[in-house]
Amino acid sequence: MVRSGGWVFKPSFTITLLTAAAVVVFLFLGNWQLRRAAEKQALLDLQARQLELPPVRLQGGESLARLGRYRQVIVTGIWDPEHQFLLDDRVYGGRAGYEVLTPLQLEGGGVILVNRGWLPASGDRRHLPAVTVARRRVTVRGRVDRFPQAGMDLAGMRRPTDGWPAVVQILEPEVAAARLGRVVADYQLKMDPDLPDGYLRDWRLEHVRPQRHIGYAIQWFSFAAIALGLWIRHGVKRRKRT
Repeated sequence: MVRSGGWVFKPSFTITLLTAAAVVVFLFLGNWQLRRAAEKQALLDLQARQLELPPVRLQGGESLARLGRYRQVIVTGIWDPEHQFLLDDRVYGGRAGYEVLTPLQLEGGGVILVNRGWLPASGDRRHLPAVTVARRRVTVRGRVDRFPQAGMDLAGMRRPTDGWPAVVQILEPEVAAARLGRVVADYQLKMDPDLPDGYLRDWRLEHVRPQRHIGYAIQWFSFAAIALGLWIRHGVKRRKRT
């Protein structure tokens, strides 16, 4: 209890306990959003640094993961149009579709799965889009990236459908290698938008917005301040005259 002039500060135990719990939760959520903002900014900074570096010419057998995400590479090989993968549930512009992963048989051995871009899905999922490409020797330029990951791991997400093209939501390089019967690079290669043989390729990180998380953090910190203000307002009472 605190007395000052004609006023006394005496908040109830229950209100104090509830306020303390709420403030702790709000501060935790605010700091979590700040960490998320830092992670997103680090991702943008990494992309900017990687894209400033000169492209690496691959010979085959290299670990793409060691080069790091977004590193530009140049590779020569032969398209394998008979054994393509369709990444399902890839959304662009609010519309569901597929990303097309085509094996590129490298001259130095092994396979890189090249992401040739996005195609919209039809109303009937039984009818897959035509993703034909000529079996020929090509030189592909693009940026290295990991395969898409899932926020929730549901049954069947990592198992490609029978037949070709094989549809799958989450494709792991080990699964692709087992299906193809060949060694597959650990990362995918997102083909540059100005090259032929591709579809819609917008590789900008438009979904990575650190400012949005900072805005959420400010909201949570504001809730903490409001909770403290209401606690103080509730605890301040006029002293009774005796």
